[in-house]
Amino acid sequence: DDDDDDDDDDTAGDDAELPDLESGDRTNDRPNERTTSPRGEDDGTGGLLGAPGGASNSSDVNATSSSFVGGDVGEPPVGQYCKHCKAWQGLRTKHCHDCGRCVRKFDHHCFWVGTCVGEKNHARFVWYLVAQTALIVWAFHVSNSGWKYMDTFHELFEVNAGPVCMSIALFIFIMFVGSLLGFHVYLIVTNQTTWEVSSRDKISYLAGVPHNVYAFSRGPMRDAREFCCAPPPPRYTLRSFEWMREWSRTETIWENKYYVCC
Repeated sequence: DDDDDDDDDDTAGDDAELPDLESGDRTNDRPNERTTSPRGEDDGTGGLLGAPGGASNSSDVNATSSSFVGGDVGEPPVGQYCKHCKAWQGLRTKHCHDCGRCVRKFDHHCFWVGTCVGEKNHARFVWYLVAQTALIVWAFHVSNSGWKYMDTFHELFEVNAGPVCMSIALFIFIMFVGSLLGFHVYLIVTNQTTWEVSSRDKISYLAGVPHNVYAFSRGPMRDAREFCCAPPPPRYTLRSFEWMREWSRTETIWENKYYVCC
């Protein structure tokens, strides 16, 4: 009986919950404990990062920021354990060393706004780009309206040196901010992030995804609607690799047996 009690105590210790990221609890740092199934359901205790049951499915706390693991062999990964925050990372979550915390649906760390762009502020960041682009276009128009037209180019640039320099600078800003806005619109309609596009070959949960398949996309219209209007999901999941490989062979207007557009 005493042995059974000792076994029960050991089992209870193995089932201890992971430390709470928000409360700063760091009392449970044992590296080789596995507390729940990778396919466990989220009972609402996942907290900030959407952990299934609030526990890690990785037995290695020293896992790198791209070593996501799956539940069964051949199945898409479901997440990993962050060695920095000592907390669960769901798919699309990345630890930002500048902010010192994990960010769900990490896009990038923006030094212009002084924080990370992720799940809760990506839409606001895009609207910020829209406002900035509109403002710069308006300033460019005002600058051009101040030009005084002359008979020769020499007189034109001599009289309008200030407005000309201002217009050139504003045009450069339009190209920069406008291109960034266009890129983020592309990310919206394909349900991607800057991190996933720039580091696709380094992110392990995208390793088995064909290059012509957008892993989390549900179609441009649905992706845009969910980005702008829907609350974030409890957890991000991948379709099966078999489905994605089958879809990658589907011919579209952009890619078929005759040509590949992009």
